[in-house]
Amino acid sequence: MKYLITLFLTASSFMFSEEVLYAEGDTFEAKKYEAVALYFYKADAIRLNTARDFSFSLNDFLNYATIDTRDIYKIRKGDTFKITKSFRNGDVFQVYLESTRSKREKYFVLSEDLKNSFLTRVTENS
Repeated sequence: MKYLITLFLTASSFMFSEEVLYAEGDTFEAKKYEAVALYFYKADAIRLNTARDFSFSLNDFLNYATIDTRDIYKIRKGDTFKITKSFRNGDVFQVYLESTRSKREKYFVLSEDLKNSFLTRVTENS
């Protein structure tokens, strides 16, 4: 009986969960200061994503996934960015930042961070 109840609960969670898929060309705008972090290097984003997936202990997480703050750009209110490439089956995206405040244009972001409620997907009406 326990197994049957567990089966029904897991099946219902899979049926009613909505998976948000992001694709190349999607544009996002930040509605709040520091809504999401963008990483300069793809390796930093991949290491952080791996550490989140495997739920390392705090000490292991700090040793494995520590990123220098100089290599992170925190989105400011009104900044927009566009997804240009996908890596690791959609876990990490390369984005093009459309901001004059930053010297760089190419960054990397985690797909989990795109689910942030302070980001809105911009739709182009043509």
